Amino acid sequence: MHPGALVNHVLPYDQLFGPNVVGTAELIRLAITSKLKPFTNISTIGVSDQMEPGRFDEDPDIRLLSAVRHVHDGYANGYAMSKWAGEVLLREAHDAFGLPVTVFRSDMILAHSDYTGQLNVTDLFTRLMLSLVATGLAPESFYRLDDDGSRPRAHYDGLPVDFTAAAVNLLGARHTPTYQTYHLINPHDDGLSLDTYVDWLIDAGYDIKRVDSYADWLERFEVAMRALPEKQRKHSVLPLLHSYEHPAEAVNGGVAPAAQFTQVVEEAGVDGRHEIPQVGPALIVKYITGLKQLDLL
Repeated sequence: MHPGALVNHVLPYDQLFGPNVVGTAELIRLAITSKLKPFTNISTIGVSDQMEPGRFDEDPDIRLLSAVRHVHDGYANGYAMSKWAGEVLLREAHDAFGLPVTVFRSDMILAHSDYTGQLNVTDLFTRLMLSLVATGLAPESFYRLDDDGSRPRAHYDGLPVDFTAAAVNLLGARHTPTYQTYHLINPHDDGLSLDTYVDWLIDAGYDIKRVDSYADWLERFEVAMRALPEKQRKHSVLPLLHSYEHPAEAVNGGVAPAAQFTQVVEEAGVDGRHEIPQVGPALIVKYITGLKQLDLL
């Protein structure tokens, strides 16, 4: 079971090659030594970043889907490259040695549905939640507005860590002799977006003011974060603010096809559920409760 990686969207590929690519190669060597040991790997949906639109799916060989990759200075290029390389190594090991492999391509892993204070305080989403409440500023929409100026319908892809872990444990332990890939994502076309999350925080009593102009919000947001106390500023979204340089394109439904993952959850059940969970207000508000427990708000 290989969930280990240096998850960093700023470092370049050459600095992630050692922990993420060589590390995977070392575990493959362990898996094929003496006796074949089924290999479960946690990858990322981000490996799709250099693929042609419409081709990315769970079944195809990553070596055919993305035969040539380009190293550049763009956001998360190094991390996506390193996880792509790990998948290529696993495909090679499967072909050469018959290594049974299950790959889970995950997107945003959210906090635990029940436990409070158990937050990944360095990830993009937690930083954003802290920053929105600490500054009291949010855009009218995180997404490009519709032609009539209204907030678009959109979906944010995230799954609670407890469901994510349960799915990996259950499906990764099946030990089939094949090479299987699952898109471990939230595929619901439910209209629950970052804008919805802000609505939920406002409904819960947090004083967050919406700014009509996205550019004005971004400028005020940066100024407000720089004025925060050092401890909050350190854990704010300020170091990753380039991720929000422009409003996002609204996406409805999953960021990638996930038919196989959806089907296997329906058939096998994961953690007592036969449907991939949707995000609700309780989980988003619990982020703020957890940040308060950690004395960050």
